[in-house]
Amino acid sequence: MKKLIIILVVLAGLVFGGIAYGTSRINEEVTSDDLPENVYASDDTTEQGIQNSAFALFNPLNSEDTYTLTKTFLNYVIYESIKNNLNEDYDPLGDCDTSACNTIVDTRYVDVLYAYAHLNEDNQIILTVSAQRGSYPSFDTAIHLTFDVTVEPLEGSLVLTLDKTHLAGDEISETTLDRILGRIDTQSIEESVTTGTLDLDEKTYTYTYDFVRSFQD
Repeated sequence: MKKLIIILVVLAGLVFGGIAYGTSRINEEVTSDDLPENVYASDDTTEQGIQNSAFALFNPLNSEDTYTLTKTFLNYVIYESIKNNLNEDYDPLGDCDTSACNTIVDTRYVDVLYAYAHLNEDNQIILTVSAQRGSYPSFDTAIHLTFDVTVEPLEGSLVLTLDKTHLAGDEISETTLDRILGRIDTQSIEESVTTGTLDLDEKTYTYTYDFVRSFQD
């Protein structure tokens, strides 16, 4: 799952670099107020948050909303992935005011600021990755990847299927997205995903919860 988030951030960077540059219809500002405070300001470590939210998500006796639990689980995974693999100093809701604390990664074209999961009215997961360019042409923008969600608690299975991709308010066509993916070594990326299964042809990611290991932990 961690690798998936990194791939999506890289994909966002490619889209920003390949499409956003020089485009006038991409302005959209995302702020730290949009981040899930229950995750970023939690007393739990990200690892504890992942374990607790995964256990709740796949517990068939849990009465909480499945999609809300999915959102919480994914946000813990996103935050842990950023801190462990991209920027260990990242702490956008903390007291630190440095660029390192408030920027996920710098790219050639933009600074990637935030990445988080949220729900729409159809209970789809939207992964939003926001970016900012300070030099000319300057802009704030965001890419939104919308996923259909299928959770099978008894099977311990979570499946995300990419439905739509938007740059700010404009939808990115599947043809354009496929063209971007065509420039990437997809097989190498798929093989690098050691947790779960990523299929870039089908644009799906499958995570299977290990019930035995959860009780051992």
